[in-house]
Amino acid sequence: MGHRPLLAALAACVLLLALTAPASSARSLRLGFTDRDAYQGSADDRTVALRRTRGARASLVRILSGWPSIATRRPPSRADARNPAWPGYRWQSLDAELSDVTAAGLVPVLSLTGAPGWAEGRNRPAVSPRAPAGTWKPSPARYRDFARALGRRYSGSFRDPGTGSLLPRVRYLQGWNEPNLARYLSPQWERRGRRFAAASPGHYRRLQNAFYDGVKAANPGATVITAGTAPFGDPRVNGLRLAPARFIRQLLCVRGRGRPVARRCPKVRFNAFSHHPYSVGGPTRRALNPDDVTVPDLRKLTRPLRAAQRRGTVRPRGRKALWVTELSWDSRPPDPRGVPAARQARWLQGSFSVLQRQGVEAITWFHLRDDPRGDGYPFTFQSGVFFRGSSIESDRPKPSLRAFRFPFTAYRSGARARLWGLAPRRGRVVIEARRGGRWRVVKRLRARRDRGFKGRLRTARGTRLRARQGGEVSLVWR
Repeated sequence: MGHRPLLAALAACVLLLALTAPASSARSLRLGFTDRDAYQGSADDRTVALRRTRGARASLVRILSGWPSIATRRPPSRADARNPAWPGYRWQSLDAELSDVTAAGLVPVLSLTGAPGWAEGRNRPAVSPRAPAGTWKPSPARYRDFARALGRRYSGSFRDPGTGSLLPRVRYLQGWNEPNLARYLSPQWERRGRRFAAASPGHYRRLQNAFYDGVKAANPGATVITAGTAPFGDPRVNGLRLAPARFIRQLLCVRGRGRPVARRCPKVRFNAFSHHPYSVGGPTRRALNPDDVTVPDLRKLTRPLRAAQRRGTVRPRGRKALWVTELSWDSRPPDPRGVPAARQARWLQGSFSVLQRQGVEAITWFHLRDDPRGDGYPFTFQSGVFFRGSSIESDRPKPSLRAFRFPFTAYRSGARARLWGLAPRRGRVVIEARRGGRWRVVKRLRARRDRGFKGRLRTARGTRLRARQGGEVSLVWR
């Protein structure tokens, strides 16, 4: 009995250290792609896209799906809503996509967003930017029932009643997308008396908990990821975008930017935490507004998260993995307003190192191949690691593909360069510098089992460095 206070104190210290561990002790970094066109188009195109994904040394494929496209009509009962074999559901396309991803040896990340009209709240205003279809006060109870059907169908033990085939297990599931934007969740604000108050964090908390409970009831081993928040908000009250840091503080009931302290709050449930840190500039450029969050700003989100964890308002207890489920820059060509293709490659690998240093464990790049031009470059993403050809077979690789396959950075800190990279495989890696017209070995490192390597090197400003492993060489870093 006399040892219990001491043991309790030690346990509390261990928990505090786990919650406040520096991000520099980051874990392995897994990479993948989000690309609806490449992975969710024709089966033939998907085969090529999956082969290229493996060739890029990615392991994750994020599949975007919509609740309305599956639940095209309202289930007649809660039992039907929870039943993945209910004939009113339309799973066929999603089944094929997930089965092909797993058959290719890749790991699917299933992201679900949007509500069918029958699951939205009452009194939705006329369709406008403030309340697009599928966003207006979605019903948490109906979302929970659908999430239970989703979790059971992709639990790894469910057979398609039509074909008898065993459907794949999906370990990673993400409910909703960018809930701090009216484009995906509305209303963002509500009038309370004479003032407007942010409404989307509370709406989203209820949706997140419903999704978590539904998935876990059918697939307890699944990892439930929060919806990735968008990076920018409107500076004015009652806008269409709520700044992500403010959104997260309100979601977690944390006040203050400097030393956030959680107060009494309904608990929010998730296993992994996601953000979309799109940036106006490069991967080291911070956001101008205090509550916007670009690549180097994740501390604005992780500090409130740790405060909420200390107070126990985040469940289940324990470490939360940090994910980036969307990130990219458009390249020029083809987008005349994009960044030069060589700079896109540099920023891609730079963002990987900056994000992992902050504790990120998984990144899915948006996209694998450029979008078709469609209505014009302002309305499309030219952010792939492949230039789009007339067919997927005629696509051409960008410099960013090489950067994705063998990312290497050497950001300077004082007189030293901080070396970081992901080698093609585990084992020895050499760092070479361009001197006297030749590449000379200046450092030897070893890539871990997860392919990661890092080190420090004293070097002059402007020195050109590259990493090499066997016959494979990274892009040159100046």
